[in-house]
Amino acid sequence: MASCRSHWLLAGGLLLQVSAVPGAEVEVAEVVDMGELEQRLQRLERIVQGQGLSELLLKLEQLEAEVRRLQGENEELGYEIDNLKEQQRELYLDLDRRLQKLNASEESLSPPSEMTEAGTMDSAPDSGEPAYQAALKLLKEGRYEEAMAAFRQFPQQYPESRYRPNAQYWLGESYYMLRDFSAAAQAFQALAEQYPESAKVPDAMLKQGLAYYELEQWEQAKAQLQEVMARYPASTVSRLAEDRLEKMKREGHR
Repeated sequence: MASCRSHWLLAGGLLLQVSAVPGAEVEVAEVVDMGELEQRLQRLERIVQGQGLSELLLKLEQLEAEVRRLQGENEELGYEIDNLKEQQRELYLDLDRRLQKLNASEESLSPPSEMTEAGTMDSAPDSGEPAYQAALKLLKEGRYEEAMAAFRQFPQQYPESRYRPNAQYWLGESYYMLRDFSAAAQAFQALAEQYPESAKVPDAMLKQGLAYYELEQWEQAKAQLQEVMARYPASTVSRLAEDRLEKMKREGHR
């Protein structure tokens, strides 16, 4: 017991001596701080050398894989955009070709005429051919708003004109080019209902189905395109309708 007491007294004396030395407290604090720093470094080394590094590497690989996936999606989107641009360009070219063909065929047709009492041929005054050709010119020039207005007014201005069915069809095309697909579908349907004998009905039915497609009304689009195929088998409109139905299947719109 006396020995233990002497040890405590000796330790206390040493502490008193250290505290009496100037700057001793600072040195002790510095020693303690260095020890904590060493412990932290050792912990970091264990983390880096152990499971922590593996987790970091795994996360890095996952991030790299995600970047590659996003790059692939970006390339795919770019490809789809290019395809859409090409399809739109082809639509414009097709419209231009059809307009040129229509103009060439209609130039060879004379408007309705009657024999006058003098025995001469006289053009019907209400044929509306100049107005119809002017509206076609607007459409061909890409002035779709003006063409739409002209074709919409045509039946009221020329109720007896033989150009009314065609004017109704090109009204639908004008709406379609303006991307007013709802109005386009209505215009094409009106043509089929009002002028069922018109040669434009097959094209109008096809374009009505395409308008439903653009509106993402998949059931209506499918039904309309199938009706085109049923009514006009082995025709161009039937083939185009089949192509669009196949595209809908690929896109998951069954």
